[in-house]
Amino acid sequence: MKIKSYKKLKNNQYKISFKDSPIDLIVYDEIILKYNLLLKKEISNQEWENIRKENKFFACYYKAISYLSYKSRSKKEITEYLKRQKFANEDIEQVVILLEEKKIINNHAFLEMFVNDQIHLTLYGPKKIKKKLIDLGFSEEEIQQSLVSISEDIWTEKLEHIIMKKVKSNKKDGAGKIKEKIVYSCTNEGFSKEKVLEILEKIELPKNNESLLKEVEKLKKKLSLKYSGSVLHYQIKGRLLNKGFSSEDIENALEEV
Repeated sequence: MKIKSYKKLKNNQYKISFKDSPIDLIVYDEIILKYNLLLKKEISNQEWENIRKENKFFACYYKAISYLSYKSRSKKEITEYLKRQKFANEDIEQVVILLEEKKIINNHAFLEMFVNDQIHLTLYGPKKIKKKLIDLGFSEEEIQQSLVSISEDIWTEKLEHIIMKKVKSNKKDGAGKIKEKIVYSCTNEGFSKEKVLEILEKIELPKNNESLLKEVEKLKKKLSLKYSGSVLHYQIKGRLLNKGFSSEDIENALEEV
């Protein structure tokens, strides 16, 4: 096949046009150098096939490089991404090996960085971080080796900060409901229920009496259309107990209103 012209493109690519074919060939710099294409006036059919095959490998390689340019990825993330891009398994395997050899993919370094970021930049506890690492392709042993190096004080300090922030931000619920919401939220984020309760035992939860009085007034206005006397009293109290307010605080509020 006689070469008609070369044109330098973006992204490390050249376009080769041929005199006897309407099909242009887009190849990467590495292919140009390997086959000395800039010095040739024609290529054989065998070279054409070899170039097409090897070019697919470099297409896969540069797609991986582009994907990694946004942030660090685990080996599993890269592999699954390239599969979604419909690259051949053989090319994907070779690309991953090359990326590891060049230290562009480093699962151990990624693991340590990921754990550090999750501890300091998210609300996640150890259980949720572990689940995320499993999803990223790490083994139980690798995860355990990483998490075991994190002192219990770091987890406790993080959880205390999260709980105090949640306590301060809740201005409407009773202490019981605040506690219930915090336990649900923190265990859902990967902290143990025992640890959450241990910290809550040391904290005096707000009664939110101002919110309680507003709730009593609102419920009295609404329910007095249907109930009266002691029945109204118990209807209001029952609803407020469900909101986590204590029986004593409810009685005081009812008396005040």
